[in-house]
Amino acid sequence: MTPAFDDPRLERLASKLSEASSNGAVTLAYSGGLDSRFLAFFAKLAGFRVRLLHVTGPHVAPAETAEAVAEARAMGLEAELVPLDPADMPDLAAAGRLRCYVCKRHIFTELLRIAGDAQLCDGTNHSDLAVYRPGRKALEELSIRSPLAEADISKDEIRSLGAALGFRNPGQMARPCLLTRFPYGMKPAARDLILAADAEAAVEALMKEDDRLPGLRFRCRFPDGISPVIHLERTSVSHAEAPELLAEGLRKKLGERASGLRVELVDELSGWFDRPVRN
Repeated sequence: MTPAFDDPRLERLASKLSEASSNGAVTLAYSGGLDSRFLAFFAKLAGFRVRLLHVTGPHVAPAETAEAVAEARAMGLEAELVPLDPADMPDLAAAGRLRCYVCKRHIFTELLRIAGDAQLCDGTNHSDLAVYRPGRKALEELSIRSPLAEADISKDEIRSLGAALGFRNPGQMARPCLLTRFPYGMKPAARDLILAADAEAAVEALMKEDDRLPGLRFRCRFPDGISPVIHLERTSVSHAEAPELLAEGLRKKLGERASGLRVELVDELSGWFDRPVRN
């Protein structure tokens, strides 16, 4: 029996997890991002045994996997590593704007195989239903359950509920798959995926080292498919010289690999390649 919760949103979530459980256990696709991490945290809090499946590959920064494993252990859980390389799929580049659908279908088909007879859940939340998410179609086709979305719990509610429950780092920044840093219709080279991961890790390090660079929201992208650009969300920049400071710091940390790298301010960080094309 799951414990009772005072908040009706948590009661709904516990109920959805119960529906998706088998003999008191739930199986989660666990990226280590805010949503899947909160779902794992709450499932354990609600008394379920939790199995975590974490996909690794060139599309996932090594630092993110290390953090996902560490955060799972901090919750008293172990993340099972599932090596996959969606970049090897011949139809990925040809998928265009359906890239996420093709990738999700490939990844979750393998996770379902590993999960066996267990119902597989993911961390999609209610806010995700209102934005362009082609990968949702793959989840629906494969009958993946999304307890957070089913319980009508939004991203902001995950943060507020998590903080109230003692959940670690409820302000965690979103960090999508590295394939989203590249234009649709191309197959990123392994070296560019590594550079994107290393550049973002370098930005994280610079934020800790320089008090003029706090709270930056950013992505390393390849808008033309060739040259890296650090996109800074304008509203997260509190120091006028932040772009120049960041560019200088990246040149020092990345050396020759930072050649041609630029830092640009953008009004909206998410969905860069999904914007309407402007003439």
